[in-house]
Amino acid sequence: MLGPIRSLLFVPGTRQDRFDKAMNSGADAVALDLEDGVEASQKDRARALVTEYLSRPNTAPVLRLVRFNSLDTALGAADLASLRDIEGFDGVLLPKVETPGILETAARAFGARRVPLLPLLESPRAIVRAADIAAADASVAALLFGAEDLTAQLGVPRTIDGEELVVARGQVVLAAATVGAEPVDAVFTNLDDLDALRRDCERARRLGFRGKMAVHPKQVPIINEVFTPSAADVDRARRVVEAFEAARASGQGVTRMDDEMIELPIVERARRTLALAARFQK
Repeated sequence: MLGPIRSLLFVPGTRQDRFDKAMNSGADAVALDLEDGVEASQKDRARALVTEYLSRPNTAPVLRLVRFNSLDTALGAADLASLRDIEGFDGVLLPKVETPGILETAARAFGARRVPLLPLLESPRAIVRAADIAAADASVAALLFGAEDLTAQLGVPRTIDGEELVVARGQVVLAAATVGAEPVDAVFTNLDDLDALRRDCERARRLGFRGKMAVHPKQVPIINEVFTPSAADVDRARRVVEAFEAARASGQGVTRMDDEMIELPIVERARRTLALAARFQK
C-alpha cells in the first residue's frame, strides 16, 4: 500500500513542463491529471506526455500517481489501455466512483500487479456507498473526497465554515477506517487565502482526515504542516507511551498522566502519532 499521504498535488497532463516542479514541491504525492485538468481535444496528447514521463526513473521520494478519466467512459478505457503495462507510477486515481464495480474493473485490469487504487468520492451516491466502495477490493489504498462536485450536485455553496460538508466528510473518514485506507480531504480552490486553507486543513484533520489534495504548489507547505504531528503532539504522545509502559511493567493495565486516565486505545493513538512523526521527520 501507499502509506500516509499528507499532501497530494495535481498537475495537468498537458503541462509536462510542470511535472518536475510538482515532484519537487514537497508534496508526498503528485497526480498527473488526465481528467478535469485536460481539455477534451487534448486528451490524447496528455496521455502521450504522461506515458513518456512515467517511462523515466523516479528520482524523488514522491509517489507518482495518475488520475484517469472515468472508467465507464471511452476516455477512461483509453487511459487504462495506454497505461496498464507502464511500471512508472505508484497508483491510480479513479474519478466519479459511485459503485464498487468500478474498483473491481480496475483491479481486474491490472491483475497480479495489484496497483493501489484511490477512488474519488464526489457525489451523493458515492458518499452514501462509501463503505462498500472502500471494501470493493484490497487494492483500495485511499479514499479521496471531492467537495466541489458534491456541493454542486447538492445545490449548496461551499463555505469556509464547512458545515454543509461535515456529514459527507465523516462518511468518507469512517469508510476509510473500516479498511485501513487513507482518507484524503478535498482541494481548497482559493489559491490566495492561505489562512483559510489552514483553517480548512485543521477542520479536516479534526474530523479524521490524514491529508489533503492541492491544486497549487504554494498550498503544499501549509497542508504538510497541519497534517504532521507538532512538537507538542510528539512530546505528549511519547509521555503517554512511557507512562503506560511503566504501568504495565508493574502489572497495571491503566494509569494516570496529569489529569487523564491512560488506557490502551489512547496509547495506540499515541503510537500512531509517533510513527507518523518519525516518517516525516527531516
